[in-house]
Amino acid sequence: MNNASPSRKSPALPFTFCARALGVVLLLGCSFVNGCSPSGNSSFTGLGHLPDGTNSYAGAVSVDGKVIVGESDSASGLQAFRWTAADGMVGLGFLPGGTTSWTRAVSSNGSVIVGESYSATGRQPFRWTVASGMVGLGHLPGATTYGHLAYGSAEHISKDGLVVVGQSDSSSGLQAFLWTAEHGMVGIGFLPDEHKDNEGSVVSTEKSGPVIRLTSIERKQSKAFGVSADGSVIVGESGSPTLGSQAFRWTKANGMAALRSLPHESTNTCARAVSANGSVIVGWCWNEWDAGVEAYRWTAASGIVQLGKLPGRTRSMAYAVSNDGEVVVGNSFGFGPEEAFIWDSLNGMRSLKTVLIKDYNLDLASWVLHCACDISSDRKTIIGNGKHNGHNEAWIAHLDRPLNAPAGKVGGK
Repeated sequence: MNNASPSRKSPALPFTFCARALGVVLLLGCSFVNGCSPSGNSSFTGLGHLPDGTNSYAGAVSVDGKVIVGESDSASGLQAFRWTAADGMVGLGFLPGGTTSWTRAVSSNGSVIVGESYSATGRQPFRWTVASGMVGLGHLPGATTYGHLAYGSAEHISKDGLVVVGQSDSSSGLQAFLWTAEHGMVGIGFLPDEHKDNEGSVVSTEKSGPVIRLTSIERKQSKAFGVSADGSVIVGESGSPTLGSQAFRWTKANGMAALRSLPHESTNTCARAVSANGSVIVGWCWNEWDAGVEAYRWTAASGIVQLGKLPGRTRSMAYAVSNDGEVVVGNSFGFGPEEAFIWDSLNGMRSLKTVLIKDYNLDLASWVLHCACDISSDRKTIIGNGKHNGHNEAWIAHLDRPLNAPAGKVGGK
């Protein structure tokens, strides 16, 4: 599954490697009133927006496809929301002292939501339930060491909602964390300057010549973006602002290990999402030699395999993977509008809009689908962001049969 896409509206963040490599923010959406009527048993619908808002942005969908989370403009500011067909879009509010909030992920049954909100003490990760409302998770020890308001974000959540992962300020800098009710927030550290990948080979973070050691000013950073269904596998990125990042896979037994790099020089890799059993990872890599960003899919057997780009585009980014690891969604861009894609090993990378029109008979003539952000467990619900009638709005597609994938499951549920 997925955590929130960087395609969504957000003020400037503390440094993140993926954002640095691209320097791009996409504004996406569509219109609820003018949503597409069902064609057959498939439908495509805009989610609308909160009262007095004009734009909304989807981030994640529950395993059963019934709950969508994201954020929307509102009378109170940009606000996290929870959407269901029965209740529509409902704002989740803010932490005390805050006027802006975002959602990043939702538990399997839609009952637990995580994200971040401004608060009186800075930007803080939160966990939301119907019973408790929005509760701040705090920060790692030493979060205010540098004399500024602390930063933190909750990026993903386990299937049962009991494990939360993300990033927080700490005495060592911005650091990936794991949170549980029993142990609270615990930092999972950083990749060293020289580190071993999942194959046991040495991977160096370097710029031609010897490995460059970090100074006390240029601190290491790490961020967790995804977690497996049972909370045992965490994926993300680790590195430094100047030297770039390496995608990592973390387990309690082995700690943080870099994903195997590409044959040519790749100065940045980001692990964005992971399949339910932790065996398939997707994200993107940025290659210094051609300044190109390309989506990839990783397994222990294959290593990082680039997925290509849509015709007429020069870049691509993968934001989510189906629970079984077979279908990847994201967007492709460069020398043309951002365009949502779907990938599987049988068909390769395809325009999602084209697939929805040709395979599911949906009328999307007036829509631009900028990004596919997440996909449900049965691959029959997909969410994302687009533009329609000049407005940015989240959308949902309910399909009468699963999105294409070859036989032979790899990721497992």
